[in-house]
Amino acid sequence: MSLMDALSNAITGTSAQSFALNNISGNIANSTTAGFKSTDTSFADMLAQTEAGTQPAGGVAINTRSNLGLQGTVASTGIATNLAIGGDGYFVVRQNLGTASAPSFGSALAYTRRGDFAPDASGYLVNGAGYYLFAGASTGAPVQVPTTATSALSSLSVSPAGALTGTLSDGSTQALGTLALAQFGARDTLASLYGGAFVATASTGAPSFGLNGATVTGGSVEQSNASISDQFSKMIETQQAYSSNTKVISTVNEMLQSAIAMYV
Repeated sequence: MSLMDALSNAITGTSAQSFALNNISGNIANSTTAGFKSTDTSFADMLAQTEAGTQPAGGVAINTRSNLGLQGTVASTGIATNLAIGGDGYFVVRQNLGTASAPSFGSALAYTRRGDFAPDASGYLVNGAGYYLFAGASTGAPVQVPTTATSALSSLSVSPAGALTGTLSDGSTQALGTLALAQFGARDTLASLYGGAFVATASTGAPSFGLNGATVTGGSVEQSNASISDQFSKMIETQQAYSSNTKVISTVNEMLQSAIAMYV
């Protein structure tokens, strides 16, 4: 291996560790974001083309993987319209293509674990990232709750069959539809959108809809699954690896200067 190869490897190393630090910083920044799923950086060695008998290193390749299967802690919020999933599944949501006062929705579906839903002016449930909750893929309008002073919502409950029921301030109950979660056999291939939402890809396949053993709890949200202590440990490790790669670059530079000095 030449000095230039060693330099190239060290440069790919610093680039990879910079990328990893970017993911770590995003995880730390979203440690209090409801339903956030942390991302990990994976590394793979690259092999340089060479003749038989020798196989020098060829640098490092990187890839991002979201921890979609890692459940965040379910915490009570005291807000009746908040919903938290326990187990597998995603809320079916759509983006508002209209205005806040006159929302409209296309056919495109998105999926999220972010359950900090609150009613808009029309009583439609929308989460903190602006996604509206739909009971299922085929329903034409978002889930709507009563918002008048005489019929204020005090709690939401979801049965094991998905029946969504609101309890009003006067003690009466009102059926709000049947909530179905989307579940995927290859959830790790979901593509990320802004605000903690995901869309299906060709690799993901079609979802199944229902609860299928999952639970939905009202008055609660699933917290971020990014552990601050874990992320700080990864940050220290990343910093050390980055510093080591910069040391290699400095060493190669000194060796190249020595080689040049021999011919001056």
